[in-house]
Amino acid sequence: MLSNGVKLMASRAINKLGDVLYDYGNSSWIASMGILGQRMLGVYQIAELLVSICLNPFGGVLADRFKRRKILLWTDGLCALLCFSLSFITDKKLMLYGLILANMLLAISNAFSSPAYRAYTPEVLDKKELVSYNANLESIVQVIKVSSPILGLVIYQQLGIRPTLFIDGLTFLLSFFFLYQIKHEDYAGVDREHKPLNTKSILKDIWEGLRYIMAEKEIFFLLLMAALVNIFLAMLTYLLPFAPRLFGQAGAYATILSLSALGAILGASLAKKVPNTMIALLWMLGLSGLGIIVMALSPLLHLPVYASYSGALLYSLFETIFNIHFFSQVQQRVANEYMGRVFSTIYTIAILLMPLGTLSMTIIKESVSAYSFIFVGFAVFILAMVGLVYVKLTFKHSK
Repeated sequence: MLSNGVKLMASRAINKLGDVLYDYGNSSWIASMGILGQRMLGVYQIAELLVSICLNPFGGVLADRFKRRKILLWTDGLCALLCFSLSFITDKKLMLYGLILANMLLAISNAFSSPAYRAYTPEVLDKKELVSYNANLESIVQVIKVSSPILGLVIYQQLGIRPTLFIDGLTFLLSFFFLYQIKHEDYAGVDREHKPLNTKSILKDIWEGLRYIMAEKEIFFLLLMAALVNIFLAMLTYLLPFAPRLFGQAGAYATILSLSALGAILGASLAKKVPNTMIALLWMLGLSGLGIIVMALSPLLHLPVYASYSGALLYSLFETIFNIHFFSQVQQRVANEYMGRVFSTIYTIAILLMPLGTLSMTIIKESVSAYSFIFVGFAVFILAMVGLVYVKLTFKHSK
């Protein structure tokens, strides 16, 4: 019989596959509608972002009040039902508005399920297994990211949007099935299901979560590092689509994305060999910054373009190790009753600060330059080194 950890991993991996197929099929279908599709695709994406920003904090509160497995089961079940319902719509205009509404509802679902999943993982697994589990899951997720667009393309082109949505529904249903098979006594906290569910009590819970983060200096430090790093990584994300112009090669962007996925898979396999300490975590972050700097070598030093490509692979490899150990550190350090609120705070702050990086790159006219890779890489490296010094001085006995 499969272990609880394997069932949880299978559920999450299948859920991720459903997400990618859903977004790929819907985006492709909306984009095929010409000028109307261009406008509506923007609405489709912005609505999802706004819902995530507004509801992430509340998702964390519910994850700390109710049994997390139940939240995951409910969200998977509702997503499956939503996809099955959409697959029966035949009117094109009604389908368009249905997809936008459904995407908002799925964003609501994700706001509740993401912190619940991160908080539920330490309940099912021993703390010593967290790094290995997160690394294995990351490997699977990266393989899904690489292969699912191809799978989505085949399904969408051969069958159309309605059968694609039906298949999406099946993935969520299968995810539900694996979760349902987990045999584990859900953590119920201290009277958390008996608290009144009203605006005042929910806001109080959010405030208690923030006070907990501020009081736990190591957790607050990890949250601050993640928020600051995401500003610079947003700059990198903005730069990458301009890679063909910067590197003088038409397929540069696609090549970087493929090598980044490969680097993430390699990083996930190596993460288990890296000590699960804050010092090792920060070194991985610093090395990822050096990888970004390497991406500037080809256009600035007139080296073969593969030199820059190797930087993309190295950046992704070390960033993946950083991410795996970051989440593992949080899962190990946070008290169970606050786990959901801490993760929802991480997700919210990450989303809130990333637009600062994108806005900076948009405002500065000379930002689309190989020198920007050097700026972003050094910023990440220096941030990691400052964090390293701070940890050694402040958390002398910290792991």
